[in-house]
Amino acid sequence: MTITEMHNAVRLGLDKTSALEVPSFESEELDHWLNKAIERFVKTRYSGVNVKKESFEQTQKRIDDLRTLVKSTDLILYARSVEFPNAYIVDDEENDWPSDYLFTISEEALATINGEEKRVGVVQCTHDEYREAIDNPYSEHILHYNSAKPLRLFYEYNVILITDGQYTLSNYYLTYLRVPATVDFDADTPIDCDLPEHTHSEIVDMTVNMLLENIEQPRYKTHSAEVAMME
Repeated sequence: MTITEMHNAVRLGLDKTSALEVPSFESEELDHWLNKAIERFVKTRYSGVNVKKESFEQTQKRIDDLRTLVKSTDLILYARSVEFPNAYIVDDEENDWPSDYLFTISEEALATINGEEKRVGVVQCTHDEYREAIDNPYSEHILHYNSAKPLRLFYEYNVILITDGQYTLSNYYLTYLRVPATVDFDADTPIDCDLPEHTHSEIVDMTVNMLLENIEQPRYKTHSAEVAMME
């Protein structure tokens, strides 16, 4: 759907069973609620907090729901052991951390191990797990049999990868979900929803549901049940 078609679909969804008793909405108001619905759609499809309890890439439907938002980038790492020993960090002054970053999908690093470069996975680590991992002689970030995976921590607005000091890192490969486009009916060139076409009707239904809740319509409970059953 174009943004014009989505506006029309929302208005029809609000009016079809209420004899035009629902208040009319300006185009900027519809844009606001459509964008809120798009945000909720992406978050629930990514996290699995939805009626089917399926997260991104868990099923083909969830892959197709968000596939247009998948992007990859390659960032240079710099050795900086101020916060943590044997740490490597993406330097914001030298690299452009993706401004459209939303959620991480997968991560790899380019490691030099015994003179050989190889792409390796990373070990997602929380700050409370860090100390245990460092003290664990069998932790995956420690070089064993010419293989290792650095620990990954998020720190402020950056990413830190931590080795055991026996190998070095030079690049960080990130695949992520980007922020979806903000729809705008009144822009000089109207901005359409850039999620896959099959999701547009679901987003319209979510928008109608949110608007009914906002104006406290008695149809809200009925419509909520219908939206919960969609797909």
